[in-house]
Amino acid sequence: MSIPTSSLSTWSSDFSTDLQHQLATAALKTYNADEVLQNPSLKFPHVFSNVIEPEGTPVTNQKASGRCWLFASLNILRIKGASALNLKDFQLSQTYLFFYDKLEKANYFLEKIIETHQEDVDSRLVQCLLEAPVQDGGQFTMFLNLVEKYGVVPIDVFPDVYSSTASRKLNELITSKLREFAEILREDLKAGKDVTAKKNEFVKEVYRLLTIFLGDPPKPDAEFTWEYYNKDKKYQLLKSTPLDFLKDTIKFDYTTPVSIINDPRNPYDAKIRIQHLNNMASEISRPVEYLNASNEVLIQLIAERIKNNKPVFFGSHTPKFMNKKRGIMALDHFGYNLINYNLSQSKSSRVKYHESLMTHAMVITGVNIDESGNVDRFRVENSWGKDSGTDGYYVMTKEYFEQYCYQIVVDLDEISDELKQIWAKNENVIELPLWDPMGALAGGKNCTECEDACSSNL
Repeated sequence: MSIPTSSLSTWSSDFSTDLQHQLATAALKTYNADEVLQNPSLKFPHVFSNVIEPEGTPVTNQKASGRCWLFASLNILRIKGASALNLKDFQLSQTYLFFYDKLEKANYFLEKIIETHQEDVDSRLVQCLLEAPVQDGGQFTMFLNLVEKYGVVPIDVFPDVYSSTASRKLNELITSKLREFAEILREDLKAGKDVTAKKNEFVKEVYRLLTIFLGDPPKPDAEFTWEYYNKDKKYQLLKSTPLDFLKDTIKFDYTTPVSIINDPRNPYDAKIRIQHLNNMASEISRPVEYLNASNEVLIQLIAERIKNNKPVFFGSHTPKFMNKKRGIMALDHFGYNLINYNLSQSKSSRVKYHESLMTHAMVITGVNIDESGNVDRFRVENSWGKDSGTDGYYVMTKEYFEQYCYQIVVDLDEISDELKQIWAKNENVIELPLWDPMGALAGGKNCTECEDACSSNL
């Protein structure tokens, strides 16, 4: 049944006599809704009882790319590096891992095209694979795959370039070639041909394009030379390989991190795995999987890590209820109820109905524990530069975390024995399809961040 046109006049007449409606119309036709409706009387102090020391510097900026997961991951690792090298300011190269992530994703995509060649091209799986094969976004598991194989380097060794800070065109061009390659592989396989050599040539072509846009990065086992001043202004010269730099200087153990999620659709104290989601071929990579736990468990794990002077990688639905000027992430900060706009869906329902999912990754560097011993807010390090938030940092309320945060990363020795046993087993694993919201990549194709510093990319 269509909308009766007679209803339009009736509705307009009803609203014309509503003074609240008229006031809201006058304000929101002229000004940004989030500016008008924010509640200045609510206080969100950027003060915390427990903060890691030192926090990483400088404040990082991913600019117009979806590399938040790489920034968040490397911002955790750089703290160890700064301490080991006696540095105040220190960054690891995000573009170095960005390059190899694109290359590995391209290879993974082509392997999946070969694996699924007997499926109809219109199948949901094949269409999902074709949608965004080299998107910027990623999962912490993908980061572990990268550093295990490629190591890390200081940012001076492989610095940002235009196309790593504004990646849309790079992604567009490589995605078009990969879809073309996918058709060729499927047609050759349909004809019974061996496509191994052709697939390798396609990966080489992606490598060629990446070097044009990003430069030719160090090889993981090739020596690089880095000259720098430490914080005592003394000249230093370091020679290493990316893999040795990770092992000997950063001293990061990529075998210990565990991803914990809060997915209220599925039972807690269970292992969840995402099918067909990765950035590396399965024989050399770990699967994207999580432990599912209650918000209470996640918050307790965060608090304990911060008390032990360890930052926490986490994924949230950004920029929901985020004030980028004041550096606030809080549900009640914006008074949408003043225009009679109220939302009642539960977190579980929001995930089910495509209303919420993880879009962005950041780092928690502090918590505030109140007089009752409960965490009531978190200190968040973002990667949108110093002009975003309060000098690059945000305060996030507990209520916001519970409703719009989905993932944290901790170490295996920090979780309970019960969760360790579940993590170690491959029994009764809940498998979710590639298109499930829990398979969303931070900074990827589902990213809705309204910030030039973190754009959605193909």
